[in-house]
Amino acid sequence: MNYQQIYLDLIQKFPDFEIHQNHPLAPYTTLKIGGPADIFIHTKNNFQFKTILQYLSKNSDFAPLLQGGIKGGLVILGNGSNVLISDSGIRGIVIKNSSQKIDILPGKTTSSVTNKISAHRTENDPINYLNFAKIDYDEGSSPKIKVKMTSGTLLPFAINYLFNQGITGLQWFAYIPGTIGGAIWYNLHGGSRHFSDYLQTITVFNFKTNQIEKLDAQKIDWDYDNSHFQKNPHLIILNATFNLYQGDTDRARQTAAAWILQKSKVQPMNSAGSIFQNPPLEICQKIWGEQKSTGWIIDHELNLKGTKSGQAEIGPQHANIFTNNGNATAKDFLNLINLVQNKAKEKLNLNLTPEIKLIGDH
Repeated sequence: MNYQQIYLDLIQKFPDFEIHQNHPLAPYTTLKIGGPADIFIHTKNNFQFKTILQYLSKNSDFAPLLQGGIKGGLVILGNGSNVLISDSGIRGIVIKNSSQKIDILPGKTTSSVTNKISAHRTENDPINYLNFAKIDYDEGSSPKIKVKMTSGTLLPFAINYLFNQGITGLQWFAYIPGTIGGAIWYNLHGGSRHFSDYLQTITVFNFKTNQIEKLDAQKIDWDYDNSHFQKNPHLIILNATFNLYQGDTDRARQTAAAWILQKSKVQPMNSAGSIFQNPPLEICQKIWGEQKSTGWIIDHELNLKGTKSGQAEIGPQHANIFTNNGNATAKDFLNLINLVQNKAKEKLNLNLTPEIKLIGDH
């Protein structure tokens, strides 16, 4: 693929857009790790985002890129949390999506997807890890309200903006530095809640049909840290409508603050969040007779807490949070990931699934 020619075509077609060649990606991730993208496009609003997607889909020169998915080709980057980009970067086009817009909509909401998924979040050591149970509560009896948000909207901004409008529901996802699109794509979890619990519809650009389409959230698949969109990379999330609440904003703010306080003690910002998913309850019961978190397993069973590779470290506060202590590389992180997986398999016959997404050639 002639990326030089693709770049020249793009800057000629879109002179007012921010488009770069061989652009470093590390500054756009929470880990501050990652090599360059062949082509980097920063879309500042929903119009630019849709315009670029439509142009790429109709240009036959880009067809090979559109099949790349998470490994490369065409990658949509939100706020760069929960990803590990390879040291060699990404071959193809990376679109940094900053389309931030929130609309409070009139009309009745439909029922939510509420609590269909096991969250794998029961903490057996809440003092040293996270204790969600003491701040959890049900606000399902509060009046519902419908809200539409574009995929590039920053989640922390959205939570606080909605609080100021008297709207609650997303407080469980405080201290997560992602975007709305990324939260949907991952089906983000906060304590016992999943993002899919609050979704009504998702509007996507479909690269197979070259059309903008609306999906009913209750009619597509969701799972723990997984979604319909991970299985269908030709669907690019543009915006979504949510079923939220006109709830008790004082309590919601207190809940968010308590959650932030807990998480900030064990999850520094020079990390990418949890590295591994927590094992399902049925697997844990066979080994320990109860649910165990991956942080507890790495700490107490594998004794790897504090282990380093280069300047990457298995976090001293929370063993499922790996940190960049300076100039760590993706290879450093991958060494630690492989070490933990191999030890878990060898000692416990346990397969740990990464929660972090590996992008590029690792």
